[in-house]
Amino acid sequence: MKRRAISTVIGSVFFMVLMTAGMSVSYLVIEAQSDMISAQQTIADAEIKKIQEKFYAVASVGANNKIVVYVQNQGSNSLVIDTLWLVNKTGTSQAVKYDLNYADSVLAPGYGGDVAENQQIFLNPGEYDVKLVSSLGTIKTAERLSVGGSNSLKAKLILNPPDVRLGENATALLYVTNVGNTKMINVTSGPITVSPPTAVLASSPIVQIKSDLLPAESAILSWKYRLMGPAGTNVTFSTFAQGIEKPTGITKQSNTDQGIVLLRDNSEPGSIVSSDLFSRPEIYMVIPNTFGDASDKGVWGVNIVNPTDQPIYVSKVVISTQTSPANANDKIFDSGCSTITIPPTSNHWSCPTLNQLMWKNTISPQLIPAKSVFPFMVKVTPGDLQGSGTEPETIVVQTNVFTTLGQFGKSAYGTAMRTSSSIPNVYISKVVDSTNTVDIIANKTGILPGSTQTFHVVLADMESGTANKISAGSRLIINIPRGWSDVNVIGNTGFTTPTFQSFPDGSSQLVGQLLSDLTGAGGVGKTISFTATAPPISDTRLYIMYVLADGYVNGNIVIGPLAEVVLRVSPN
Repeated sequence: MKRRAISTVIGSVFFMVLMTAGMSVSYLVIEAQSDMISAQQTIADAEIKKIQEKFYAVASVGANNKIVVYVQNQGSNSLVIDTLWLVNKTGTSQAVKYDLNYADSVLAPGYGGDVAENQQIFLNPGEYDVKLVSSLGTIKTAERLSVGGSNSLKAKLILNPPDVRLGENATALLYVTNVGNTKMINVTSGPITVSPPTAVLASSPIVQIKSDLLPAESAILSWKYRLMGPAGTNVTFSTFAQGIEKPTGITKQSNTDQGIVLLRDNSEPGSIVSSDLFSRPEIYMVIPNTFGDASDKGVWGVNIVNPTDQPIYVSKVVISTQTSPANANDKIFDSGCSTITIPPTSNHWSCPTLNQLMWKNTISPQLIPAKSVFPFMVKVTPGDLQGSGTEPETIVVQTNVFTTLGQFGKSAYGTAMRTSSSIPNVYISKVVDSTNTVDIIANKTGILPGSTQTFHVVLADMESGTANKISAGSRLIINIPRGWSDVNVIGNTGFTTPTFQSFPDGSSQLVGQLLSDLTGAGGVGKTISFTATAPPISDTRLYIMYVLADGYVNGNIVIGPLAEVVLRVSPN
Protein backbone atom coordinates (compact mmCIF):
# COMPACT_ATOMS: atom_id res chain seq x y z
CA MET A 1 0.00 0.00 0.00
CA LYS A 2 2.83 2.34 0.86
CA ARG A 3 4.49 1.62 -2.47
CA ARG A 4 1.23 2.25 -4.29
CA ALA A 5 0.76 5.60 -2.51
CA ILE A 6 4.31 6.64 -3.30
CA SER A 7 3.76 5.76 -6.97
CA THR A 8 0.58 7.81 -7.04
CA VAL A 9 2.36 10.84 -5.58
CA ILE A 10 5.27 10.53 -7.99
CA GLY A 11 2.86 10.15 -10.93
CA SER A 12 0.91 13.21 -9.88
CA VAL A 13 4.08 15.27 -9.58
CA PHE A 14 5.28 14.08 -12.97
CA PHE A 15 1.87 14.91 -14.50
CA MET A 16 1.97 18.41 -12.99
CA VAL A 17 5.43 18.96 -14.43
CA LEU A 18 4.29 17.85 -17.87
CA MET A 19 1.13 19.97 -17.70
CA THR A 20 3.10 23.03 -16.59
CA ALA A 21 5.59 22.54 -19.40
CA GLY A 22 2.78 22.12 -21.92
CA MET A 23 0.99 25.24 -20.75
CA SER A 24 4.26 27.20 -20.88
CA VAL A 25 4.87 26.07 -24.44
CA SER A 26 1.28 26.94 -25.40
CA TYR A 27 1.67 30.39 -23.83
CA LEU A 28 4.93 30.97 -25.68
CA VAL A 29 3.31 29.91 -28.96
CA ILE A 30 0.32 32.22 -28.40
CA GLU A 31 2.61 35.11 -27.43
CA ALA A 32 4.77 34.53 -30.51
CA GLN A 33 1.69 34.49 -32.72
CA SER A 34 0.44 37.70 -31.09
CA ASP A 35 3.82 39.36 -31.70
CA MET A 36 3.74 38.21 -35.33
CA ILE A 37 0.22 39.58 -35.84
CA SER A 38 1.20 42.91 -34.22
CA ALA A 39 4.32 43.10 -36.39
CA GLN A 40 2.29 42.34 -39.52
CA GLN A 41 -0.24 45.04 -38.61
CA THR A 42 2.55 47.55 -37.99
CA ILE A 43 4.19 46.69 -41.31
CA ALA A 44 0.84 46.85 -43.13
CA ASP A 45 0.02 50.24 -41.58
CA ALA A 46 3.45 51.56 -42.58
CA GLU A 47 3.05 50.23 -46.13
CA ILE A 48 -0.42 51.78 -46.46
CA LYS A 49 0.89 55.12 -45.20
CA LYS A 50 3.81 54.87 -47.62
CA ILE A 51 1.46 54.14 -50.52
CA GLN A 52 -0.70 57.13 -49.53
CA GLU A 53 2.35 59.37 -49.17
CA LYS A 54 2.49 61.74 -52.14
CA PHE A 55 4.60 64.84 -52.50
CA TYR A 56 6.63 66.75 -55.05
CA ALA A 57 9.75 68.86 -54.67
CA VAL A 58 11.21 71.82 -56.57
CA ALA A 59 14.75 73.02 -55.91
CA SER A 60 16.12 76.49 -56.64
CA VAL A 61 18.68 78.90 -55.26
CA GLY A 62 18.05 82.15 -53.42
CA ALA A 63 20.27 84.98 -52.28
CA ASN A 64 23.99 84.15 -52.21
CA ASN A 65 23.19 80.79 -53.86
CA LYS A 66 21.44 79.49 -50.72
CA ILE A 67 19.45 76.38 -51.58
CA VAL A 68 15.65 76.53 -51.53
CA VAL A 69 13.77 73.20 -51.59
CA TYR A 70 10.00 73.65 -51.83
CA VAL A 71 8.00 70.53 -50.95
CA GLN A 72 4.21 70.21 -51.42
CA ASN A 73 2.35 67.48 -49.52
CA GLN A 74 -0.22 65.99 -51.92
CA GLY A 75 -1.12 63.04 -49.71
CA SER A 76 -3.81 62.53 -47.08
CA ASN A 77 -1.43 62.11 -44.12
CA SER A 78 1.14 64.39 -42.51
CA LEU A 79 4.51 64.30 -44.26
CA VAL A 80 7.91 64.31 -42.53
CA ILE A 81 11.04 64.90 -44.62
CA ASP A 82 13.96 63.48 -42.66
CA THR A 83 16.95 63.87 -44.93
CA LEU A 84 18.23 66.02 -47.79
CA TRP A 85 20.98 64.66 -50.05
CA LEU A 86 23.03 66.86 -52.39
CA VAL A 87 25.06 65.30 -55.19
CA ASN A 88 27.44 67.61 -57.07
CA LYS A 89 27.38 66.28 -60.64
CA THR A 90 30.14 68.61 -61.84
CA GLY A 91 32.66 67.91 -59.09
CA THR A 92 34.39 64.91 -57.60
CA SER A 93 33.00 65.33 -54.09
CA GLN A 94 30.74 62.63 -52.70
CA ALA A 95 27.08 63.03 -51.85
CA VAL A 96 26.41 65.11 -48.74
CA LYS A 97 23.64 64.29 -46.27
CA TYR A 98 21.74 66.95 -44.29
CA ASP A 99 19.34 66.18 -41.43
CA LEU A 100 16.48 68.66 -41.67
CA ASN A 101 15.02 70.86 -38.97
CA TYR A 102 11.82 69.30 -37.61
CA ALA A 103 9.99 72.66 -37.66
CA ASP A 104 10.49 72.92 -41.44
CA SER A 105 10.15 69.30 -42.45
CA VAL A 106 6.67 68.44 -41.09
CA LEU A 107 3.95 69.34 -43.59
CA ALA A 108 0.21 68.88 -43.10
CA PRO A 109 -1.90 67.47 -45.98
CA GLY A 110 -2.26 70.06 -48.74
CA TYR A 111 0.46 72.35 -47.37
CA GLY A 112 3.95 73.09 -48.62
CA GLY A 113 7.06 74.95 -47.64
CA ASP A 114 10.83 75.34 -47.89
CA VAL A 115 12.19 72.37 -45.93
CA ALA A 116 15.70 73.82 -46.06
CA GLU A 117 14.70 77.24 -44.74
CA ASN A 118 16.76 76.92 -41.56
CA GLN A 119 19.65 75.05 -43.19
CA GLN A 120 22.59 77.26 -44.07
CA ILE A 121 23.44 75.46 -47.31
CA PHE A 122 25.21 77.64 -49.88
CA LEU A 123 26.12 76.16 -53.26
CA ASN A 124 29.07 76.74 -55.50
CA PRO A 125 28.39 77.08 -59.25
CA GLY A 126 27.67 73.71 -60.82
CA GLU A 127 25.04 71.02 -61.45
CA TYR A 128 23.37 69.31 -58.49
CA ASP A 129 20.96 66.45 -57.93
CA VAL A 130 18.68 67.06 -54.95
CA LYS A 131 17.16 64.01 -53.26
CA LEU A 132 14.70 63.96 -50.36
CA VAL A 133 13.96 61.01 -48.06
CA SER A 134 10.76 60.94 -45.98
CA SER A 135 10.39 59.32 -42.58
CA LEU A 136 8.58 56.42 -44.29
CA GLY A 137 11.44 55.88 -46.73
CA THR A 138 9.92 57.51 -49.82
CA ILE A 139 12.64 59.02 -52.02
CA LYS A 140 11.98 61.95 -54.36
CA THR A 141 14.47 63.57 -56.70
CA ALA A 142 13.93 67.23 -57.53
CA GLU A 143 14.79 68.47 -60.98
CA ARG A 144 18.50 68.99 -61.59
CA LEU A 145 19.63 72.25 -60.05
CA SER A 146 21.90 74.51 -62.09
CA VAL A 147 23.76 77.09 -60.04
CA GLY A 148 25.27 79.86 -62.12
CA GLY A 149 28.11 82.15 -61.32
CA SER A 150 27.08 85.71 -62.22
CA ASN A 151 23.51 85.22 -63.48
CA SER A 152 20.92 87.18 -61.52
CA LEU A 153 17.98 85.23 -62.94
CA LYS A 154 17.29 81.50 -63.13
CA ALA A 155 14.57 80.16 -65.43
CA LYS A 156 12.84 76.80 -65.62
CA LEU A 157 10.40 76.03 -68.46
CA ILE A 158 7.69 73.45 -67.82
CA LEU A 159 5.16 72.20 -70.39
CA ASN A 160 1.89 70.83 -69.07
CA PRO A 161 0.70 68.29 -70.03
CA PRO A 162 3.80 66.63 -71.52
CA ASP A 163 1.70 65.01 -74.24
CA VAL A 164 -1.46 66.25 -75.95
CA ARG A 165 -3.84 65.02 -78.61
CA LEU A 166 -3.88 66.83 -81.93
CA GLY A 167 -5.62 70.20 -81.69
CA GLU A 168 -5.48 70.36 -77.89
CA ASN A 169 -3.83 73.00 -75.70
CA ALA A 170 -0.55 72.81 -73.82
CA THR A 171 0.44 75.36 -71.18
CA ALA A 172 3.98 76.72 -71.00
CA LEU A 173 5.03 77.80 -67.49
CA LEU A 174 8.24 79.80 -67.09
CA TYR A 175 9.35 79.76 -63.44
CA VAL A 176 11.74 82.70 -62.87
CA THR A 177 13.78 83.24 -59.68
CA ASN A 178 15.98 86.20 -58.76
CA VAL A 179 19.14 84.44 -57.57
CA GLY A 180 21.14 87.65 -57.30
CA ASN A 181 21.63 90.12 -54.49
CA THR A 182 19.80 93.09 -56.03
CA LYS A 183 16.27 93.86 -57.14
CA MET A 184 15.37 93.02 -60.75
CA ILE A 185 12.68 95.10 -62.48
CA ASN A 186 10.64 94.57 -65.65
CA VAL A 187 11.34 90.84 -65.55
CA THR A 188 9.75 89.11 -68.53
CA SER A 189 10.30 86.33 -71.00
CA GLY A 190 12.58 86.49 -73.97
CA PRO A 191 11.35 85.27 -77.36
CA ILE A 192 10.02 81.73 -77.13
CA THR A 193 11.28 79.43 -79.87
CA VAL A 194 9.16 76.52 -81.08
CA SER A 195 10.46 73.64 -83.17
CA PRO A 196 8.83 72.83 -85.50
CA PRO A 197 7.14 76.27 -85.64
CA THR A 198 4.28 74.93 -87.78
CA ALA A 199 3.02 72.92 -84.79
CA VAL A 200 1.52 76.04 -83.15
CA LEU A 201 -1.96 76.92 -84.38
CA ALA A 202 -2.65 79.64 -81.80
CA SER A 203 -1.19 81.06 -78.60
CA SER A 204 -2.51 83.23 -75.77
CA PRO A 205 -0.99 86.43 -74.36
CA ILE A 206 1.48 86.11 -71.50
CA VAL A 207 -0.16 85.92 -68.08
CA GLN A 208 2.22 87.52 -65.59
CA ILE A 209 1.24 88.40 -62.02
CA LYS A 210 4.35 90.42 -61.11
CA SER A 211 7.38 91.77 -62.95
CA ASP A 212 9.65 93.11 -60.19
CA LEU A 213 11.57 90.56 -58.14
CA LEU A 214 13.48 91.07 -54.92
CA PRO A 215 16.37 88.69 -54.15
CA ALA A 216 15.08 85.11 -53.71
CA GLU A 217 11.62 86.06 -55.06
CA SER A 218 10.06 84.10 -57.90
CA ALA A 219 7.37 84.64 -60.51
CA ILE A 220 5.55 82.42 -62.98
CA LEU A 221 4.81 83.45 -66.57
CA SER A 222 2.40 81.33 -68.57
CA TRP A 223 1.10 80.90 -72.11
CA LYS A 224 -1.29 78.51 -73.77
CA TYR A 225 -0.55 76.93 -77.13
CA ARG A 226 -2.90 75.02 -79.40
CA LEU A 227 -0.83 72.36 -81.15
CA MET A 228 -1.28 70.42 -84.37
CA GLY A 229 1.02 68.24 -86.45
CA PRO A 230 1.87 64.65 -87.31
CA ALA A 231 1.21 62.22 -84.47
CA GLY A 232 4.42 61.29 -82.67
CA THR A 233 6.03 64.71 -83.21
CA ASN A 234 8.05 66.11 -80.31
CA VAL A 235 7.43 69.87 -80.17
CA THR A 236 10.32 71.64 -78.43
CA PHE A 237 9.86 75.00 -76.68
CA SER A 238 12.81 77.07 -75.45
CA THR A 239 13.16 80.52 -73.95
CA PHE A 240 14.86 82.55 -71.22
CA ALA A 241 13.98 85.31 -68.75
CA GLN A 242 15.40 88.80 -68.76
CA GLY A 243 15.18 91.83 -66.52
CA ILE A 244 16.88 95.07 -65.56
CA GLU A 245 19.20 95.21 -62.56
CA LYS A 246 17.84 98.19 -60.64
CA PRO A 247 21.09 99.72 -59.27
CA THR A 248 22.97 99.59 -62.58
CA GLY A 249 20.23 99.63 -65.23
CA ILE A 250 21.96 96.71 -66.96
CA THR A 251 19.76 94.11 -68.64
CA LYS A 252 20.44 90.64 -67.27
CA GLN A 253 19.51 87.39 -69.00
CA SER A 254 18.87 84.01 -67.40
CA ASN A 255 19.84 80.59 -68.61
CA THR A 256 17.93 79.23 -71.61
CA ASP A 257 15.67 76.31 -70.76
CA GLN A 258 13.49 74.07 -72.88
CA GLY A 259 10.54 71.72 -72.61
CA ILE A 260 9.03 69.11 -74.92
CA VAL A 261 5.43 68.17 -75.75
CA LEU A 262 4.57 64.94 -77.60
CA LEU A 263 1.69 65.07 -80.09
CA ARG A 264 -0.59 62.02 -79.89
CA ASP A 265 -3.16 60.85 -82.39
CA ASN A 266 -6.75 61.47 -81.31
CA SER A 267 -7.51 57.79 -81.84
CA GLU A 268 -4.70 56.58 -79.59
CA PRO A 269 -5.87 54.82 -76.44
CA GLY A 270 -5.36 57.12 -73.52
CA SER A 271 -7.77 57.77 -70.74
CA ILE A 272 -10.96 55.74 -71.00
CA VAL A 273 -12.87 58.80 -69.75
CA SER A 274 -14.27 61.37 -72.19
CA SER A 275 -15.03 64.40 -70.03
CA ASP A 276 -15.57 67.17 -72.58
CA LEU A 277 -18.92 68.91 -72.15
CA PHE A 278 -20.07 71.49 -74.69
CA SER A 279 -23.33 72.43 -72.97
CA ARG A 280 -21.80 74.23 -70.02
CA PRO A 281 -21.63 77.96 -69.28
CA GLU A 282 -18.25 79.69 -69.32
CA ILE A 283 -17.25 81.91 -66.39
CA TYR A 284 -15.16 85.11 -66.59
CA MET A 285 -14.57 87.53 -63.73
CA VAL A 286 -13.89 91.08 -62.59
CA ILE A 287 -11.86 91.13 -59.36
CA PRO A 288 -10.22 93.93 -57.32
CA ASN A 289 -6.73 93.30 -55.98
CA THR A 290 -6.03 94.34 -53.30
CA PHE A 291 -9.41 94.35 -51.58
CA GLY A 292 -8.67 96.84 -48.80
CA ASP A 293 -10.17 96.69 -45.33
CA ALA A 294 -12.17 99.90 -45.77
CA SER A 295 -15.70 101.31 -45.77
CA ASP A 296 -15.62 101.91 -49.54
CA LYS A 297 -16.70 99.39 -52.15
CA GLY A 298 -14.74 97.40 -54.72
CA VAL A 299 -16.14 96.12 -58.02
CA TRP A 300 -16.76 92.38 -58.31
CA GLY A 301 -18.36 90.72 -61.29
CA VAL A 302 -19.03 87.50 -63.15
CA ASN A 303 -19.54 87.28 -66.91
CA ILE A 304 -21.53 84.13 -67.72
CA VAL A 305 -21.30 83.02 -71.34
CA ASN A 306 -23.88 80.74 -72.94
CA PRO A 307 -22.02 78.92 -75.76
CA THR A 308 -25.01 76.83 -76.81
CA ASP A 309 -27.72 77.40 -79.44
CA GLN A 310 -30.45 77.41 -76.78
CA PRO A 311 -31.24 80.00 -74.08
CA ILE A 312 -30.29 79.22 -70.49
CA TYR A 313 -31.47 80.64 -67.18
CA VAL A 314 -29.30 81.52 -64.17
CA SER A 315 -30.86 81.27 -60.71
CA LYS A 316 -27.80 81.72 -58.48
CA VAL A 317 -24.21 82.99 -58.63
CA VAL A 318 -21.90 82.52 -55.62
CA ILE A 319 -18.43 84.04 -55.21
CA SER A 320 -16.54 82.33 -52.37
CA THR A 321 -13.20 83.34 -50.83
CA GLN A 322 -10.80 81.44 -48.60
CA THR A 323 -7.70 82.57 -46.73
CA SER A 324 -4.86 80.56 -45.23
CA PRO A 325 -4.85 79.34 -42.54
CA ALA A 326 -8.48 78.33 -42.83
CA ASN A 327 -9.14 79.03 -39.13
CA ALA A 328 -7.95 82.65 -39.28
CA ASN A 329 -11.56 83.97 -39.20
CA ASP A 330 -10.68 86.65 -41.75
CA LYS A 331 -13.79 88.27 -43.22
CA ILE A 332 -13.26 89.00 -46.91
CA PHE A 333 -17.02 89.36 -47.26
CA ASP A 334 -18.89 90.00 -44.02
CA SER A 335 -22.32 88.45 -43.52
CA GLY A 336 -24.94 91.07 -44.28
CA CYS A 337 -22.44 93.02 -46.41
CA SER A 338 -23.34 96.36 -48.00
CA THR A 339 -23.77 96.15 -51.79
CA ILE A 340 -24.62 98.40 -54.74
CA THR A 341 -25.87 96.58 -57.83
CA ILE A 342 -24.30 97.57 -61.16
CA PRO A 343 -26.76 97.58 -64.11
CA PRO A 344 -27.99 95.62 -65.99
CA THR A 345 -27.80 93.12 -63.11
CA SER A 346 -31.00 92.95 -61.06
CA ASN A 347 -30.81 93.85 -57.37
CA HIS A 348 -30.57 90.42 -55.72
CA TRP A 349 -27.11 90.54 -54.13
CA SER A 350 -26.38 89.50 -50.54
CA CYS A 351 -23.74 87.92 -48.31
CA PRO A 352 -25.55 84.92 -46.80
CA THR A 353 -22.56 83.92 -44.69
CA LEU A 354 -18.95 84.90 -44.06
CA ASN A 355 -16.79 85.04 -47.19
CA GLN A 356 -19.61 84.38 -49.65
CA LEU A 357 -21.10 86.95 -52.03
CA MET A 358 -24.29 85.74 -53.73
CA TRP A 359 -26.75 86.78 -56.42
CA LYS A 360 -29.94 84.71 -56.21
CA ASN A 361 -33.32 84.93 -57.92
CA THR A 362 -35.32 81.71 -58.06
CA ILE A 363 -38.60 83.51 -58.87
CA SER A 364 -37.37 85.15 -62.10
CA PRO A 365 -34.04 83.58 -63.11
CA GLN A 366 -31.84 85.61 -65.44
CA LEU A 367 -32.16 84.72 -69.13
CA ILE A 368 -28.98 84.44 -71.22
CA PRO A 369 -29.80 84.08 -74.94
CA ALA A 370 -28.05 81.59 -77.20
CA LYS A 371 -24.39 82.37 -77.93
CA SER A 372 -24.46 85.42 -75.70
CA VAL A 373 -23.28 86.75 -72.35
CA PHE A 374 -24.74 88.45 -69.29
CA PRO A 375 -22.86 90.30 -66.50
CA PHE A 376 -23.54 89.89 -62.78
CA MET A 377 -21.88 93.01 -61.35
CA VAL A 378 -21.81 94.58 -57.89
CA LYS A 379 -19.92 96.99 -55.67
CA VAL A 380 -19.35 95.52 -52.21
CA THR A 381 -17.74 96.71 -48.99
CA PRO A 382 -14.78 94.62 -47.76
CA GLY A 383 -14.97 92.72 -44.49
CA ASP A 384 -12.07 92.90 -42.06
CA LEU A 385 -9.05 90.85 -41.07
CA GLN A 386 -9.48 89.15 -37.71
CA GLY A 387 -6.91 86.37 -37.84
CA SER A 388 -3.46 86.08 -36.38
CA GLY A 389 -2.49 89.55 -37.55
CA THR A 390 -0.66 88.35 -40.65
CA GLU A 391 -2.23 89.87 -43.76
CA PRO A 392 -2.97 87.23 -46.43
CA GLU A 393 -0.83 87.55 -49.55
CA THR A 394 -3.23 85.44 -51.61
CA ILE A 395 -6.94 84.78 -51.17
CA VAL A 396 -8.42 81.96 -53.23
CA VAL A 397 -11.53 83.02 -55.17
CA GLN A 398 -14.03 80.51 -56.52
CA THR A 399 -17.23 81.14 -58.47
CA ASN A 400 -20.16 78.75 -58.80
CA VAL A 401 -23.14 79.32 -61.10
CA PHE A 402 -26.48 77.51 -60.98
CA THR A 403 -28.21 77.30 -64.37
CA THR A 404 -30.73 75.25 -66.30
CA LEU A 405 -27.69 73.37 -67.66
CA GLY A 406 -26.64 72.45 -64.12
CA GLN A 407 -24.20 73.79 -61.54
CA PHE A 408 -20.66 74.66 -62.64
CA GLY A 409 -17.66 76.27 -60.95
CA LYS A 410 -14.30 77.88 -61.61
CA SER A 411 -11.52 78.47 -59.08
CA ALA A 412 -8.48 79.76 -60.99
CA TYR A 413 -8.65 83.21 -59.39
CA GLY A 414 -7.15 85.09 -56.46
CA THR A 415 -6.98 88.43 -54.71
CA ALA A 416 -5.33 89.86 -51.57
CA MET A 417 -6.39 91.93 -48.59
CA ARG A 418 -4.78 94.55 -46.36
CA THR A 419 -5.98 96.34 -43.26
CA SER A 420 -5.08 99.60 -44.98
CA SER A 421 -4.84 99.77 -48.75
CA SER A 422 -6.33 101.14 -51.92
CA ILE A 423 -8.94 99.06 -53.76
CA PRO A 424 -7.57 98.85 -57.33
CA ASN A 425 -10.02 97.85 -60.08
CA VAL A 426 -9.76 97.67 -63.87
CA TYR A 427 -12.79 97.70 -66.16
CA ILE A 428 -14.35 99.09 -69.33
CA SER A 429 -16.25 102.36 -68.91
CA LYS A 430 -18.81 104.21 -70.98
CA VAL A 431 -17.19 107.49 -69.93
CA VAL A 432 -13.50 108.39 -69.62
CA ASP A 433 -12.16 108.21 -66.02
CA SER A 434 -15.58 107.40 -64.54
CA THR A 435 -16.07 105.29 -61.42
CA ASN A 436 -19.84 105.76 -61.44
CA THR A 437 -21.87 102.58 -61.17
CA VAL A 438 -23.92 103.29 -64.31
CA ASP A 439 -20.76 103.67 -66.44
CA ILE A 440 -18.97 100.43 -65.51
CA ILE A 441 -19.37 97.56 -67.99
CA ALA A 442 -17.91 94.05 -68.06
CA ASN A 443 -18.79 93.06 -71.61
CA LYS A 444 -19.69 94.57 -74.93
CA THR A 445 -22.33 93.13 -77.27
CA GLY A 446 -23.91 94.28 -80.52
CA ILE A 447 -20.54 94.40 -82.32
CA LEU A 448 -20.79 93.93 -86.08
CA PRO A 449 -18.01 92.08 -87.92
CA GLY A 450 -15.46 94.48 -89.39
CA SER A 451 -16.78 97.46 -87.41
CA THR A 452 -14.54 99.88 -85.52
CA GLN A 453 -15.14 99.91 -81.77
CA THR A 454 -14.05 102.42 -79.13
CA PHE A 455 -12.91 101.25 -75.69
CA HIS A 456 -12.28 103.31 -72.54
CA VAL A 457 -10.19 101.13 -70.19
CA VAL A 458 -9.96 102.49 -66.65
CA LEU A 459 -7.60 101.88 -63.74
CA ALA A 460 -9.28 103.20 -60.59
CA ASP A 461 -8.82 103.26 -56.84
CA MET A 462 -12.28 102.56 -55.43
CA GLU A 463 -11.21 103.71 -51.95
CA SER A 464 -12.19 107.37 -51.61
CA GLY A 465 -9.49 108.38 -49.11
CA THR A 466 -6.11 109.92 -49.85
CA ALA A 467 -3.90 108.08 -47.36
CA ASN A 468 -3.46 105.13 -49.72
CA LYS A 469 -2.55 105.51 -53.37
CA ILE A 470 -1.71 103.42 -56.40
CA SER A 471 1.93 104.27 -56.99
CA ALA A 472 3.28 106.07 -60.02
CA GLY A 473 4.89 103.63 -62.43
CA SER A 474 2.15 101.04 -62.01
CA ARG A 475 1.06 99.59 -65.34
CA LEU A 476 -2.31 99.15 -67.03
CA ILE A 477 -2.13 96.11 -69.33
CA ILE A 478 -4.72 95.58 -72.08
CA ASN A 479 -4.61 92.31 -74.03
CA ILE A 480 -6.51 92.64 -77.30
CA PRO A 481 -7.87 89.33 -78.63
CA ARG A 482 -6.60 87.55 -81.71
CA GLY A 483 -8.33 88.71 -84.88
CA TRP A 484 -8.88 92.31 -83.76
CA SER A 485 -6.86 94.72 -85.89
CA ASP A 486 -6.02 98.39 -86.53
CA VAL A 487 -5.48 99.20 -82.85
CA ASN A 488 -5.17 102.98 -82.42
CA VAL A 489 -4.76 104.87 -79.13
CA ILE A 490 -7.03 107.93 -79.15
CA GLY A 491 -6.84 109.09 -75.55
CA ASN A 492 -4.74 108.91 -72.38
CA THR A 493 -5.54 110.71 -69.13
CA GLY A 494 -2.67 109.77 -66.85
CA PHE A 495 -0.29 107.29 -68.39
CA THR A 496 2.90 107.42 -70.40
CA THR A 497 2.40 106.96 -74.12
CA PRO A 498 1.08 103.40 -74.29
CA THR A 499 3.40 100.89 -75.93
CA PHE A 500 1.94 98.52 -78.51
CA GLN A 501 3.12 94.97 -79.08
CA SER A 502 1.73 92.37 -81.47
CA PHE A 503 2.11 88.63 -81.01
CA PRO A 504 2.56 85.81 -83.55
CA ASP A 505 -0.97 84.48 -82.99
CA GLY A 506 -2.55 87.78 -84.09
CA SER A 507 -3.30 89.12 -80.60
CA SER A 508 -1.77 92.36 -79.32
CA GLN A 509 -1.15 94.32 -76.15
CA LEU A 510 -1.23 97.92 -74.94
CA VAL A 511 0.70 98.92 -71.80
CA GLY A 512 0.75 102.32 -70.12
CA GLN A 513 2.54 103.43 -66.93
CA LEU A 514 0.97 105.80 -64.41
CA LEU A 515 2.65 109.18 -64.48
CA SER A 516 1.70 110.06 -60.89
CA ASP A 517 0.18 108.48 -57.79
CA LEU A 518 -3.53 107.68 -58.12
CA THR A 519 -6.04 107.98 -55.26
CA GLY A 520 -9.78 107.48 -55.19
CA ALA A 521 -10.45 111.05 -54.09
CA GLY A 522 -13.09 112.64 -56.29
CA GLY A 523 -14.17 109.32 -57.79
CA VAL A 524 -11.88 109.65 -60.81
CA GLY A 525 -9.78 106.94 -62.43
CA LYS A 526 -7.20 107.05 -65.22
CA THR A 527 -8.05 105.89 -68.74
CA ILE A 528 -6.45 104.61 -71.92
CA SER A 529 -8.87 104.99 -74.84
CA PHE A 530 -8.35 103.18 -78.13
CA THR A 531 -10.17 101.94 -81.20
CA ALA A 532 -9.92 98.52 -82.79
CA THR A 533 -11.54 96.76 -85.73
CA ALA A 534 -13.58 93.64 -85.04
CA PRO A 535 -12.77 90.44 -86.96
CA PRO A 536 -14.63 90.11 -90.31
CA ILE A 537 -16.36 86.86 -89.37
CA SER A 538 -19.55 85.33 -90.79
CA ASP A 539 -20.92 83.75 -87.60
CA THR A 540 -21.27 84.69 -83.93
CA ARG A 541 -18.06 84.65 -81.87
CA LEU A 542 -17.20 85.75 -78.35
CA TYR A 543 -13.73 87.13 -77.61
CA ILE A 544 -12.08 87.69 -74.22
CA MET A 545 -10.14 90.91 -73.61
CA TYR A 546 -7.93 90.42 -70.55
CA VAL A 547 -7.37 93.71 -68.69
CA LEU A 548 -4.85 93.66 -65.83
CA ALA A 549 -2.69 95.97 -63.77
CA ASP A 550 0.76 95.52 -62.29
CA GLY A 551 2.37 97.71 -59.67
CA TYR A 552 2.08 98.79 -56.05
CA VAL A 553 0.00 100.59 -53.47
CA ASN A 554 2.08 102.96 -51.33
CA GLY A 555 5.20 101.65 -53.03
CA ASN A 556 5.20 98.20 -51.40
CA ILE A 557 1.79 96.46 -51.59
CA VAL A 558 1.57 94.46 -54.81
CA ILE A 559 -1.61 94.92 -56.86
CA GLY A 560 -3.17 92.62 -59.44
CA PRO A 561 -6.76 93.53 -60.43
CA LEU A 562 -8.34 91.61 -63.28
CA ALA A 563 -11.20 92.10 -65.74
CA GLU A 564 -12.04 89.40 -68.27
CA VAL A 565 -14.11 91.48 -70.69
CA VAL A 566 -16.31 89.52 -73.10
CA LEU A 567 -16.74 90.96 -76.62
CA ARG A 568 -19.63 89.50 -78.66
CA VAL A 569 -19.21 89.88 -82.42
CA SER A 570 -22.17 88.80 -84.53
CA PRO A 571 -23.58 89.62 -87.98
CA ASN A 572 -27.11 89.40 -86.51
